[in-house]
Amino acid sequence: MSETTTLAAAEKRPLHVHSLSIENVMGVKALRLEPAEGDALIVVGGDNGAGKSSTIDAIFWACGGKPSATMPIRQGQEEAKITLDLGELIVTRRFFWGAD
Repeated sequence: MSETTTLAAAEKRPLHVHSLSIENVMGVKALRLEPAEGDALIVVGGDNGAGKSSTIDAIFWACGGKPSATMPIRQGQEEAKITLDLGELIVTRRFFWGAD
């Protein structure tokens, strides 16, 4: 099997969230999600302002998406941190006031 074939096959494997940790992201002070082994679905629910969109946005930002025009840092804080564990890959992103 060629290296190209191996990489292509690896890219088609689904990624699963092993854990998500967010601190001071938008309206969320702190959140840690750790799905049980074998869970295929994570349901994010709650009242308005509970942090559902912030949680989904944090996953998007950890995967390389750019935040919207507003800073993703919770009001009154100096920095925000997102750590997304996908098993084979762990991504940590930090946002600081004044940084591009």
